[in-house]
Parts: sequence; C-alpha cells; structure tokens
Amino acid sequence: MQQLVGVEDFVVSSVERFSTPTLKFLYITSIGYPMSYDSKSIFETAISEEKKAHRFYSNLALQMEDKGARLKFEVMAAIEMRHYESLVSYYQEKFKKPPLVQEAKESKIVRPETPPKTATFGEAIKVIMDTERRAYEFYKKALESSTDENDRKIFKALADMEQAHFEQFRTEYNYMTESTIRFASEDIPWM
Repeated sequence: MQQLVGVEDFVVSSVERFSTPTLKFLYITSIGYPMSYDSKSIFETAISEEKKAHRFYSNLALQMEDKGARLKFEVMAAIEMRHYESLVSYYQEKFKKPPLVQEAKESKIVRPETPPKTATFGEAIKVIMDTERRAYEFYKKALESSTDENDRKIFKALADMEQAHFEQFRTEYNYMTESTIRFASEDIPWM
C-alpha cells in the first residue's frame, strides 16, 4: 500500500533544500506554514530589510520635486532607520555581538515588483504598499513562530508599525485615485 504524502511531509522535504535557517524560514513564510524558529537569522534578515527600507525611502525622497512628498519619504526613511537601530540594539543585547547583515538578494523577504525607472508617484505608492504589506507579513510570521516573550514584543510592535505604514499609503493611494470627494454642507466648518 502506497503511503500518501501530506502537506507536512512536503514542507519538511522541500525545506531540506535550503542551506540556511533564514532561507528555510523565508520559504515557509512564503508558503504560509509554520516552522522551527531561529531568532538570530530572523533578526539578521529584519535588520538587513530595515536598512534596505531606509535607503529605499531616502532615494525616493531625493527624487521628489514636491516638498510635501519629499518630506513624507524623509520621515519614512527616518522611521525605517529607527527600526534598524532598535533591532541592532536588541540583537547586540540578546546575542552579545553585532549582527551579521547580509546583502545577498536570495535571503530577502521583501521583494516588491520593481516599477519602471520613470514610475509615476502612484506606481511608487503601489510598490510601497506591497513592501509594507510584505514586511507586516514577515513580522507577523516571526511573531507566530517565536516562543521568546521579548522577541514576540519586538515582532508585534514592528508588525503593527508596518501595518500602519501600509494603511497610511493605502489611504493616500485611494485619495489619489478617487475621482470625487463626497461631503455634506453641514460637514464644512464655519458654514
């Protein structure tokens, strides 16, 4: 009698193809199944991604002619830098050494679709929404996998912040694409 291979068996055998705990976590994260938790690798990936996010927003800010848009991206770059610094500080306290931050593309969780070099502001916002959603999902999976209460607090806070970033940009995108604005005369102040 042939034994059927279940989803758990597929996940375990597929995971064995990956050489590092980070790649295993990222594979499992991408298909939506839990796996054993390796906090060191997860924190190293998070640190690398937050550093990359800081550069991303800084570069967007430099491209903006509109002062308001430039300021928005400068603020986001600063927020991502605070995430990075907080994670580095926590990592050094927890592991008693500086993090090993890799820039290799294969170990990254947040891989948005790259817009064309001449993307519109709206196209950039869609990419940002995608990256913020992926960051939220990464931290949510890390939170679900973690058994360490301090790690869980960090991942919960970061997941909440990334979700708030997503909502902020989603609202802005909706305003940009909305053809009409509805309000009643009684809603207008001083009328």
